[in-house]
Formats: sequence, structure tokens, C-alpha cells
Amino acid sequence: MYFNNILSPQIQLMLDYPYGQLPLSFFSTTGMKDGDIWDVLVHYRGNLNLPNDVHKVTILNDNYATLSVHRNLIKKISMIPEINYISLPEVMNYIMYEEKAEVCGSRLDTKESGYNVNGDGVYFGLIDSGIDYTHPDFINEDGSSRILYLWDQTIEGKPPKGFNHGTEYSNEEINNALKSAKPFDLVPSKDEINHGTALCSIAVGNGRGDKKYKGIAPKASLIIVKAGQEGSAEIKGKFRGPRNTEIMMGLKYLVEKSQAANKPISILLGVGFELGAHNGASPLAEYIDYITENWKVNVTVGAGNQASQECHTAGVVKSNESEKISIFIDNGQPYYIATICKNFIDSFGVRVITPNGEKTSLLTREEINSNTIVGDLIISINFSQATPISQGEQIIIFIDSISGSEISDGNWTIELVGFFVLDGIYDAWSNTLEPYNRKMRFDAPVKKMTITIPATSISATSVGATSSNGLDIATFSGQGYMDGDSVKPDICAPGIEVSVASAGGGYRKVTGTSASAAFVAGAYLLMLEYGMRQMSDDDYLYGEMLKAYLLRTAKRPFGTTFPNTEWGYGELCIKSALQLLSTLYDSL
Repeated sequence: MYFNNILSPQIQLMLDYPYGQLPLSFFSTTGMKDGDIWDVLVHYRGNLNLPNDVHKVTILNDNYATLSVHRNLIKKISMIPEINYISLPEVMNYIMYEEKAEVCGSRLDTKESGYNVNGDGVYFGLIDSGIDYTHPDFINEDGSSRILYLWDQTIEGKPPKGFNHGTEYSNEEINNALKSAKPFDLVPSKDEINHGTALCSIAVGNGRGDKKYKGIAPKASLIIVKAGQEGSAEIKGKFRGPRNTEIMMGLKYLVEKSQAANKPISILLGVGFELGAHNGASPLAEYIDYITENWKVNVTVGAGNQASQECHTAGVVKSNESEKISIFIDNGQPYYIATICKNFIDSFGVRVITPNGEKTSLLTREEINSNTIVGDLIISINFSQATPISQGEQIIIFIDSISGSEISDGNWTIELVGFFVLDGIYDAWSNTLEPYNRKMRFDAPVKKMTITIPATSISATSVGATSSNGLDIATFSGQGYMDGDSVKPDICAPGIEVSVASAGGGYRKVTGTSASAAFVAGAYLLMLEYGMRQMSDDDYLYGEMLKAYLLRTAKRPFGTTFPNTEWGYGELCIKSALQLLSTLYDSL
């Protein structure tokens, strides 16, 4: 047993702890996120002269200081003559306080935090439903807008250079609108569905609306893309999301603005869809990979809210055998779409069986397309071919009403027949992310691979949702896959009942993985700022390198193996990521 009266009893016990992994009590009582790098409180006298391998030193007064140090150096530091005593931090509990969901180290914009990062000098890009630019959270103290550019793709007018639709509004134009009694007469861009405004407030809101709900990076500069086609975004009274092409244009726009100013940028996407290959081989996912390889950018995407929607199933087809996929479709549904992804090497046949037992003919890739009329229904099936970005094969099925009414409700069946099969594995997805709120489900759903596209992008940081206390994964949080070094989702963050700015003023609560992604996008802003300030000559502190710091320092609940298809590498801990950066770089 090691004894040193300058060290607190808990430090002495932990330095002599006989197992590699420190006990839960250590982490619970100290709030430590790393078993090796310790934050400690020292009582000292005189001038505190510390070795270079001590980091994050904060002098509180003439007697107390906090610092971060590797556990193996604790004994060495205790020998410094000026130090009287060293102890560990103590976790204190709130009695009761209703507030926005917190992430580890979400308040790092003060000098007391040891980092003093707030997003200043870096760009935040959002591609979503727009923003309420009149909300106080996005306005500086002097009344000027924090938004540098706003490209509303849905308003016909003056598009940005190099693009042919929408209207771009400059910071000057937005400022003039804010000075007007009728700002929307000058800049008519609005967030009708209150989604983009919510995400912005989590990532970059400054809390001026009520001085309570402040975002992760409250001093970041904003570039906003309201994505969509020109004109109305409504279908049957419901707002629909943008298309992948509009998202890709938005990405190009944001990167070009960032390049023109030579500023790094953290981009947040609050959209997703579930149909198609989930291996990162979609055009949007590929485009995200491209921009992250060629510029100082990190793209963050929610993992989707589909895990509890029963929209995915999977199985194995064998040669000379058949596999039946059972689907329940509730009444009132105008159409149904499913995609089945398989290995192109395998030879399958497919047919659809209606609730009353009628069958389509058995379709194979030799025929490729089939349209079968069954009463008022038309059932269309397509075999895709391998593409330049994917060697997989997709079978796409559409069920529509010829008259435009409803499709037949009840239990439908997709039958897969194996001819020549080497692999046999298939995945199937049905559509749920659309404006009609359909009620359709697989009878044997599989939660894995419910992550949505483009969170499947290899380079994007895909984010799942946890409960507000970070102890449980949200039941709806999209689950992914593990394929070699590739793990999806990458990380998790709070996504249930998060307080956000509301378009039109005030605040409200939201739930979903896009909210979780906003926390991570904000974290990237703080890390980018820290990197620019501390390591201005390191042009590689973005993209995959920056993501690696975030994943390495994620919190990992005990009793769970990481990484996994629910949590990825764990839950976001911004402070630990910055601590790692400072540990690795501050001494250089």
C-alpha cells in the first residue's frame, strides 16, 4: 500500500488499485472520463512551478490550482516543495433544475473551464428547413445578425454564383431586414416547420432569448441553406423534405464559402431517408466523402429515428429454396415502396403476393422489369444492375393504386427464390420517412441497419440519440453496422426532450437524432477553434483526424462492449476531446 500524506486517501487507493480498469466509484464520484489522465486539485504555497507534462493548469488563487496530469506522474508532482496537498474532484448533484439536455463539457466558453472556446472564428453550416433569422439566439449584442449568408433554395430570385435557383441573402441584407418593422418583407425566408431553427439553437444558439438555453458554440458564424425546390414545399398540406440533389448543392455552396474565407467549417445535415444501399455507396454519401477529403470540413448527420419503426428486415436465401418477407400495410395508405439489397453474384427471383393471395410472375434479373396489374393495383418490380459506385444489386418494389385511391390493406408477402446462391444475405427496407405518416411494418423487423442515408457516409459523423442522462440509448435511434474499421453510428448524444429555440420566438422541446447531431456539430466547432488557436500550422486537424479525437474520448457506459451498432464508440464528451487535444499538442 502506497502512503503519502500529501495525496488524498482516494488518490492513494486508486494508484494502488490492483486491476487495469478503475472501479465505477472512481468515475462516479470524481466525474473523470479517462482512467489515465486525471484532473486534480492542488493546494500550494509560493510560486507553482510545474513540469511541462502537466496540462490545463488553472490558477484559482494564491493557494489553489487545478491541473490535468497522467496518473503515473501524480507521485512525482507530490514531491514538488510548493505543493501541500493533492485531491481528486468531487461530483455534486443538482437538487432539481429543469434545463436543456447537457453533454459532457457543454459549457466550455468561459475562462474557468480551462479552454475558453465558443466557436469564434469558425463557420457553422446548416442544410435544413431554414432558420428564423429574427430569433435573438442568432443576433449579436449590437443587433447585427450572426448569419453571414442565407441561401433559400425555395425562393425564386437571385441565386448564388454558380447555381441556378433560389435566392442568396447577404449579412448586410439580413441586417437591414432586422432594422425594419417588417423584416420578412425584405428577407422573406422563413422556417415553416421549425426544424432548422431548433438544430441551430443546439449547436450555435447564444441564449440571448432568455439567457438560459445557450448552444454549444455561441460565437460561431452561420451560413444557412434552406434546401428544397423553388415554390411550395407542401404535398397534401404536409411539408416535405428536400431532395438529395438539393442537399448536394447545399454542400457545395457551404464548402465554397468556407474556402473563399479560408475558414474551417462544421456542417450539419438534419435530413435522411431509408431506401437504398446502406453501405455508403449512395451518391449523397459519396459526395460527403468527397468534400471531406478535399477541404477542412466535418459533416455531421443524425442516425435517423427508424429503429422502432419496423422498417427493416434481413435474412438469408439458399439455392433452390425460397424466403418469404411478410409485410403488414394498414388501411388508408396511398402507396408502398420497398428496396431489397443483395450481393450481385447471387441469382434470385422475386414475386409479390397480395393479401388475397394473388401473385405476380416470378421476376429474375434476365427480365429486369415487371409491371403487374392486380385489380386496381399495379405492382412494379425492378432488378438494378451493379453501378460504378456499388457492386451490390437492388430489387425495388412499388405498389400503387391505379385510380389514385388506397392500396389493399392487410398482410402482403415478398417471396425471394434462390437459384444460384453463394452468399444469400439480403436486407430490405420499406419507406417511412415521407409526409403521409403511413402505417407499414415488417412482421419480422430487424433493428440493425435502421440508420438512414446519408448517415451511412464513411466520412460523415453519424450520431445516435441517448436519454437525457446518457445512460440509455433511445429506442428510436437508428442502428447501424460494423464492417472492418467502419462503424455506424459513430457516436451518440442527448436526443430526448431537448430545449431549443422556436421559430417565431421562445423555446420548446424536441426529440430525435438530428438534435443529437447538433450537439456533435457544435463540438466540432469548439475543437476547430481550439485547433486554430493552439495549432495554427496543423492543417490536418479536421475531418477524420478530428473525428478520431471525438470517438476516442467518448463516454462508454460500463457493462457494454464498444464500439457497437447502437452507441458507436459511446456518448459525446467535448471536454475530454479538448483535454486530449491539449495533452497531445500543448507541449509541442
